[in-house]
Amino acid sequence: MPRVFDRVEDRPRHFDDLPTVSTTELVGAIQKVTGAVLSQGAVLVTKHEVPAMVLVSVDRYLALTRAAEPDLSALSRRFDDLVARMQGTEAERNMANAFAMPPAELGEAARQAALAK
Repeated sequence: MPRVFDRVEDRPRHFDDLPTVSTTELVGAIQKVTGAVLSQGAVLVTKHEVPAMVLVSVDRYLALTRAAEPDLSALSRRFDDLVARMQGTEAERNMANAFAMPPAELGEAARQAALAK
């Protein structure tokens, strides 16, 4: 398996903010490392001074996995709201007006709508 970082200088700068422990220290000091993970949220583990892994707390792990998953209920509500706004006589009138506009006027209306957001 290829290494993520072959040299210490190649590691991302955000690793600089993490507490660090070598694999040798980890074996001998699991309670201390566990305490650091729980208080700091994560600990960088190095092997021969090269980052090997990041130990994270359960809270941080769950936050990361939640952030990676879309909230399908919220997306469904947003879609339903958009569809509802496209229904009715006002939406029909607005679409008829848009199709009746010359291209330059339609473009300007779109530009103004984008600026209003």
